Amino acid sequence: MSKCCYLIILLLLIFSCSGKENKTVSADSIKKEAIDIAIKYAKDKFKEAKMTTGRDGIVTVSENRIDFVTLEENRIKYVINPSKVIVGLINDDDAFDAIVTILPVKGEYMQIPEILILLNSDKKLTISRVIESEMKILGINKQVITAEIQTRSRNSPLHDCSVCKEVVKYQFKTGDLVRIE
Repeated sequence: MSKCCYLIILLLLIFSCSGKENKTVSADSIKKEAIDIAIKYAKDKFKEAKMTTGRDGIVTVSENRIDFVTLEENRIKYVINPSKVIVGLINDDDAFDAIVTILPVKGEYMQIPEILILLNSDKKLTISRVIESEMKILGINKQVITAEIQTRSRNSPLHDCSVCKEVVKYQFKTGDLVRIE
């Protein structure tokens, strides 16, 4: 009798662990697919795109053509950091969605980030919305997107002060981020 109980407990343990592993693999594959979509999005902004990947996995996309009008250091490039890709449930279905932040850099100066909201439809991520905003996405939990926003303008001397930031919560409804609370 005790051998039968041990066997049942062992089988339940194996089946419960295998479900969590598949969910983790699914989130990792969504993250990789989101990065690929972000790279394609950035490449489409150039006529001849050049992509470089650093040792830390950060991808930089820039123009490969020679431009005699604009100096090389003043050209715009797009930086995609794979560690900043957020995966979670954004809309009403049970499929993982993703948010990718692309940082445009012109010369040495960061421009306003572009935030790609990627929704999973038919087991494939698609760009649902691109938002240009100075927000930092902190996470997604139960269809609530938590972000940190600046309360001062970029031109203000108090732009990066610690008390000049606010944490807000959004929901993605009908193609827009709607502030909740």
